[in-house]
Amino acid sequence: MNSKDYEGFSVCHLKSTEKFAAIDDVIDGCKIFDELKDNKERFRRAVHRREIIETTGIGHGVAIAHGKLPCIDKVRVGLGISEEGIDYNSKDGKVVHLLFVISSSPFTQINYLRALATILKSVHDEELRSNISRLFCKDFDGDSCDSFLQMLIQQKFSK
Repeated sequence: MNSKDYEGFSVCHLKSTEKFAAIDDVIDGCKIFDELKDNKERFRRAVHRREIIETTGIGHGVAIAHGKLPCIDKVRVGLGISEEGIDYNSKDGKVVHLLFVISSSPFTQINYLRALATILKSVHDEELRSNISRLFCKDFDGDSCDSFLQMLIQQKFSK
């Protein structure tokens, strides 16, 4: 799986169209989660448990799945981009094209909220969401997405 990596943030392409398989693809395909080492499977289970409670598909083709473990040292964000779309049971009934997965600790709630706020602010713009999906589904290049990526990269998600 092809991925592009930044500090605290990683982007990968998704082929899965089912929610839990797509979450697993982000966790396995975004190298940022390799830093979790022995805790990667525990994190995966935490994300799945959270998703079972209630969908994290927020609408407009976006989902923000997350899991928290006390042993996670910093916030990490993976973004999986799906050209076909993921059947995610989103609030608006639409498929998801941008699947964010956030790992954090319950002890770093402020950093988690900063990351979440940055993502929400970034994906609020319909044109930006469309450009990200369109451009990244083909490759990881594209000037239209630079402001989005720069905002995420500059966030650094952890102090």
